[in-house]
Amino acid sequence: MLEMILNDVLGIIRGTFLNGDWIGLVIAFGSVLIAAFAMRRGTQIGSMTLLALAMFAIGGYLRGVYRGLRPQGDGVSGGELVTQLESSWGVFMNMSAGTLLAYFISFMLMILIIFGMRTVFGRG
Repeated sequence: MLEMILNDVLGIIRGTFLNGDWIGLVIAFGSVLIAAFAMRRGTQIGSMTLLALAMFAIGGYLRGVYRGLRPQGDGVSGGELVTQLESSWGVFMNMSAGTLLAYFISFMLMILIIFGMRTVFGRG
C-alpha cells in the first residue's frame, strides 16, 4: 500500500514538475512559489497546499480556455467557458482518491522544500 502511494507521488512529481511542458511548469511552480512565500509558519502547510492546488486547477482551466482561441481574435465566448469548465470538472470528478492524495503530497513536498530554503536563507 505504501509503495503504491509513493509510486503515485513520484509519478505526479515527474508528470507535473519535471515534464517538458513550459506553460504547465510555470503554472505548477508559480502556484507552489506563491503558496510557499505566503506561508508564515510550518503549521500552515495544509491550507497552503490546498491554496496551491486551487491555483494550479484555476491555471489549468484558464490554460484550457485560452488554448482553444481562434486566430481571428474573436475572444472567448460564454459557451467555450462553460464547455471547458464542464471538461475540467469531469476530469476532477474522475480522479481516484489515491491520485488526489498523491497530488496533495507532491505539492506539499514542493512547498516544504521551498519554505525550508526560504527559512534557512532568509535568516541571514
